[in-house]
Amino acid sequence: MSLFGKPAGQTTGSSLFGNPLQTAGTPSSQPTQPTTSSLFGQSTQQPQASGSLFGGPTNTAQQSQFPSLSGGAATTQQPQAGSLFSRPTGPTQQPFSSLGGATSTPAQQPQTTGMFGAVGSNQQPQAGGMFGASTAQTQPAAGGLGLGLSTINQAQGASSILGAGQAQAQAQAQPNIGSLAQGQTTGYFDSLLSKSKKQANEQSPLEDLPSLHLGLGDLRQRLRKLGPRADPIQQDKARYILAASGVEPATAVKDLNDFEARIGGRVERPPTAPAAADIDVDAYLANLQTKTTLSMIADGLERSARDFDNFLEDNITMGWEAQRKRIYEHFGIKTKDEGPAEGVAGAPSRESQAGFGRSRRATKASRSTAPGIKASTFGRSHLQKSVIGTPSKIGSHQPEFKDVQDTTGGGSPGALSSAASIDDRFLREKQGRLAERIRQLNLARIEQQPYPILHELAQVAGSSGDRHAQQLVDAYHAAMTIAGENPEAESFAGDATSRERQFREDYLDLNDKSPKAISMRKRILNGANTFLEKKFFQEIENLIAKHPREANLGGRPDVISKIKAYVRLRHARKDLVPDNTELQQVDGEFVWAIVFYLLRSGNIAEAARYVKNQSTTFRSIDRTFASYLLEYVSSPDRRLRRQLQERCNNEYNQRARNAPENSIDPYRMACYKIVGRCDVSNRSLDGLNTEIEDWIWLQFNLAREIDKATEVAAESYGLQDLRASIREIGLKHFPKSPSEDTNGAFGMFFFLQILSGMFEQAIAYLYAFSYVDAIHFAIALEYYGLLRPADPWTTQDSLLSHDTRSRPQLNFGRMIGYYTRDFRAADIASAVDYLTLICLNADLGGEAGRQQAELCHVALRELVLESREFSKLIGDIRPDGHRITGLIEERASLIGLREEDDFVKPVTLQAARYADDNGRTTDAALLYHLAGDYDSVVAIVGRALSEAISLEIGEDPMRLMPVKPRADGKDSEAQPGSSLSLASIDDPIRLAQTMMSIYENDAMFYTKIRDENRKACSKLLRMSEIKGLVETGQWPEALDKIRTLEILPLDANGDPAKIRHYASLFPGLNQTVAINVPNLLMWTITCCMRQRERLMSGQFSGNEGTRRMMCDSMKQMSMDLTTYTSQLRYRFPPHLHEALARASAD
Repeated sequence: MSLFGKPAGQTTGSSLFGNPLQTAGTPSSQPTQPTTSSLFGQSTQQPQASGSLFGGPTNTAQQSQFPSLSGGAATTQQPQAGSLFSRPTGPTQQPFSSLGGATSTPAQQPQTTGMFGAVGSNQQPQAGGMFGASTAQTQPAAGGLGLGLSTINQAQGASSILGAGQAQAQAQAQPNIGSLAQGQTTGYFDSLLSKSKKQANEQSPLEDLPSLHLGLGDLRQRLRKLGPRADPIQQDKARYILAASGVEPATAVKDLNDFEARIGGRVERPPTAPAAADIDVDAYLANLQTKTTLSMIADGLERSARDFDNFLEDNITMGWEAQRKRIYEHFGIKTKDEGPAEGVAGAPSRESQAGFGRSRRATKASRSTAPGIKASTFGRSHLQKSVIGTPSKIGSHQPEFKDVQDTTGGGSPGALSSAASIDDRFLREKQGRLAERIRQLNLARIEQQPYPILHELAQVAGSSGDRHAQQLVDAYHAAMTIAGENPEAESFAGDATSRERQFREDYLDLNDKSPKAISMRKRILNGANTFLEKKFFQEIENLIAKHPREANLGGRPDVISKIKAYVRLRHARKDLVPDNTELQQVDGEFVWAIVFYLLRSGNIAEAARYVKNQSTTFRSIDRTFASYLLEYVSSPDRRLRRQLQERCNNEYNQRARNAPENSIDPYRMACYKIVGRCDVSNRSLDGLNTEIEDWIWLQFNLAREIDKATEVAAESYGLQDLRASIREIGLKHFPKSPSEDTNGAFGMFFFLQILSGMFEQAIAYLYAFSYVDAIHFAIALEYYGLLRPADPWTTQDSLLSHDTRSRPQLNFGRMIGYYTRDFRAADIASAVDYLTLICLNADLGGEAGRQQAELCHVALRELVLESREFSKLIGDIRPDGHRITGLIEERASLIGLREEDDFVKPVTLQAARYADDNGRTTDAALLYHLAGDYDSVVAIVGRALSEAISLEIGEDPMRLMPVKPRADGKDSEAQPGSSLSLASIDDPIRLAQTMMSIYENDAMFYTKIRDENRKACSKLLRMSEIKGLVETGQWPEALDKIRTLEILPLDANGDPAKIRHYASLFPGLNQTVAINVPNLLMWTITCCMRQRERLMSGQFSGNEGTRRMMCDSMKQMSMDLTTYTSQLRYRFPPHLHEALARASAD
């Protein structure tokens, strides 16, 4: 074991400075020229020789380039090296000497000269005592001062701090000794063994040394047997114990090795006294230069390693877990175990609890604390799922919501049927027409004008040609009736039409029994009834117009005449009633059928007038019905008084129970059921030929929203009961997923849900079949406040969810965001219009409204960063530097922005940092300018300009990625120069000139830029001009420009003070300028040399003295530049010094 703990019996050893020792057990790769390590870690493989500590003469074939600290070096080819206190020796090979003279020797026959004269050679070094004395020797070796006498065995050697060498295995008293041939190690040890046996009975010069009885092979076997043997079972047990404790042995070993390399490899060494032999000035300077160079190299390597580690910690290892979770969330991948919630301090984990075996780099906090990089601008973590989804092509998508079934074989909610996929071309055209309606809606909202959104969307749906188009149009019209939308209204005066978000408070009322909630339910029932009745009357008119001869309308086209014509037409076609059914007829008219269809079409006033006009007839056939009908018409709720209600029910029940079969007119019983709400439990029209619309109308006609405390239980039937019936019908008779639909029947169930006010369930149901129609229907409902939005952050994976009161709520914001992936790459303006609609819910009270506004802002921010349409979305620059508002700022009133700094500036700054990190200089310059950070603009432009200047003369100029142009189809005809746009600027020099010209002409910009950046950019622009002059061969003009920079001492004229002054200014230069000083020097050298050649070769120069003076001035400039660079050591590349030397020598 050596002094610093290195094992002696292994393949390598270490001297005091960590140099590897090659032992006898390890064969050398170069037997004739052993590898030795110098004090500074350099490996030498050439034969080396040097004198001893005090400079004794040596005869060497080649002298070492780097002497040791004690003056000893390696010698070869049978040299004789003498020391101060010992006789000369003649080793065959001598390795590098260590600090105190102790030598590490290779496997061949080495010999060293110690500081105090001890010589020696060893095969396998082993640490000795502190003062180096060791036993086990064959023959004594004379020499040594007494402090560090060292003797060796063939297998053991001793080293001493105070300079005891490792003695040679065979030493004699004569001044000279013959050297052994290289490569004869085996013969050498055999001779030692034989001599030891012969001198067993003789007097030995060193009595204390034992005799050598073993050969080299025997010693190697003995050493192997003496070494400790590792038990594999114990190693496995230790590994299992560590693994159970949370320690990974492999990682721990790696960290320990890294710790040893970083800490143990660099030991603070005590300063050593200067050697007495360093009296030669040249040798001292050479040694000093060597140590300075090596020290600089070591410091540079250490600094580079430290900077690289810091870079890894800042950019690579700072957030692997966060990045992994973000990617998983982005693609919808679920991990097996979720870690502790973000932001919860002190949340333990297995890795954090295991203090050993885990790298500390992973837990080190990141140094990057720039806002917007690690944390969201609006307080939300970037680990949240993307609001707008991943961009994709139009058509089939992977469903973003977990509760939306993907039954299209890798498709998405975009499939309209399981049989065939949608033609993308028709869908694109439809989306374009719908996007135009949404744009008009936002413009009307900005101008605060009414816009019939339901009517406009119904027109688009009607012209789409989809199988479910008719049911969708009916649903739009039903919603129009419920919301009270008037397409003809031009203003909101006099409640001509409904206002934006008019029904928000009524629809979202938490108390179901409140007047607002009851009023909303009544509005839904009345709207559904009104729509169904109007639709039926329109069908009557269409049928009469189609068959005018059978209808025989006559010349009075009033309502009653049309109903009579409709009854005659149905009777002529024999589909008025089923066969074998008798109808009561008076004067050729089916009076009960006429009254029923008047009620069915919603013309109850006309029904009352018809009964009154036929009072004699009705009095003869039914004396009480007229009174029931008049009470029904006069009641605002279409209800009878309790007394009339009971009498009407009794009459209905008696006739239904006692009358013979087919003896009562079924229309008479239907009129009683409608007017008196008789037998509510049986909500069907028995004995009539009815359609599904008639059955639907009857359900809504019988439903009433009244106080249940005052109503008979048997007669209780409200909107909630109706919804339960529709829900049950949907589960039994309608498709639940696109794979079950074959004929577009899902449209009817969607229509029923809209009629009953189940808006959230209807949108979620339609989304699985036709997401485009579902999204636009949801927009129209949200515009009037008829949707209940969900929390966008807690329900981000579900389209339909329920609150704590089991009320349905829709994830409206994320649904809109995901929809924009179809077209936002091609139509960014439409994407902004859609995402703006997320802020419709910003008027909700408390935290809910703030969350919806935040969701809208996050979606717009993601759109800006993804699309890079900065000039169009955020704004642009006019030639005078003033900004042009973008699409987002134009809609500031719609997204809740009262001031520019609320949203635009934070988004702009984040986008600017993102663009700068990705090397998009023009984007970053534009965004920082729009954000008002003009100093960053100058810094970025200066950096790009510096990079362009650093290119060699003759190379292709650097080009930048320009900003996406702002002008589109309608803006392309604008006047030229109205927008700077930076769209066509791909030259960094032109970009810098443009931005600096803007800033220098306006004090508003000029005062916000630091002098350092402004001066640096100005110098770089002048350097770019100089480069152009050099390229065109204008040498004098280029020199004049270089002189004005005041960077190089062109006007020093040999004055050392001025040169030192210019050299002292170099560290204060801006980094972008300093990295181009070598290029500036080369340009200056080129200009001086070429101008001198021009002057010297000129035949008609005129004044010879002036020409000679100018040539001398050029040469003096070159000499001054040489002096200038010599004062800035290690700052410039070698080829620059060579060029200066050539220029000065000419």
